[in-house]
Amino acid sequence: MQGVSLIELMIAMLLGLVVVAAAGGLFLTNKRVYASTETLNRIQENTRSSFEIMSRDVREAGGRVCGSSSQLVNMLKSKDSAWWASFGQGLRGYDNAEAAPGTATGSGAAQRANGTDAIDLHLANDGGHAVVEHKTPSATLDLDSTDGLAAGDIAMVCNTSYSLIFQISGLNANGVLHNGGGSAPGNCGQEFQFENPANCAGASNPYGYCMMGNTSAQCVKASTEPAVLVKVGTIRWYIGNNGRGGRSLYRASVTNRTMGATPDLVDPVEIAEGISDMQLEYRSLGGAGFVAASAVADWSTVNAVRIRLTAEGVEGALGGNYIEGTDGNALSRDVTHVVAVRNREGVL
Repeated sequence: MQGVSLIELMIAMLLGLVVVAAAGGLFLTNKRVYASTETLNRIQENTRSSFEIMSRDVREAGGRVCGSSSQLVNMLKSKDSAWWASFGQGLRGYDNAEAAPGTATGSGAAQRANGTDAIDLHLANDGGHAVVEHKTPSATLDLDSTDGLAAGDIAMVCNTSYSLIFQISGLNANGVLHNGGGSAPGNCGQEFQFENPANCAGASNPYGYCMMGNTSAQCVKASTEPAVLVKVGTIRWYIGNNGRGGRSLYRASVTNRTMGATPDLVDPVEIAEGISDMQLEYRSLGGAGFVAASAVADWSTVNAVRIRLTAEGVEGALGGNYIEGTDGNALSRDVTHVVAVRNREGVL
């Protein structure tokens, strides 16, 4: 039997190396394509979920369960402060260089990122409790249930004629109390009124309002229509640093129990990782197009918001050049979405 020469062996090894190199290159190429596709899928999923959740809040800005045509009366002592007075406006935007009161701008976790826009959305749609009885303007409002309610909550009770904002001062076996004074911001008086702004003059004033029935001489106006109570809240959307070296989209609850113009930011929740920028523009009723927040003259006329999000690939199971494009930077996409404010007429 004749063996294999050294030259033949070297040629065979060289050919094997060529085949292995070709297969390895094909594998690495396929892995890079898969990684890029997976990164883009994650970017698309992050932007989709961000728009889905954020759009729900924007659509409901300034919304009331009883309809926006009812007269809004604010019974709070701090109703004239910069923050509470804005509930009737429905929303309020902040340009990238404008401070959003209550949210620090900086590099800390959940702090607002420099150069990004933010928006406050005022909502009255948290739960719902039917009014059973309210036959005097004073302190007791009987409900079908008090589940989810607590003393100190800011609430709205409304029918098709009036929407009254007040602070729940306590609970009893039948419903809630709305006494005057109390913890900040507190009610300016215990009587519900139909005058706007409420003068809170006391039991002798001529503006007493009863939500359900009329058995008191102090009920100058009364209603037999169904009425409902919901909690009032403000949601702030902004881009924040996530503490992992990147940025994320945050949704936070805003409260103001200090009677001041600067609210407190409560429970910022990270909605989507990798959202590095958000730019917002607004269209007002009768306006020619979308403008920046600084150009909005009256927020109560804004009927649509244009949202542009920038989403970047983030390191997770994949990292390094597997989430990068041909320019060496992380893959990113800019996505724009227009959301109409549902309770405003003449939307687009």
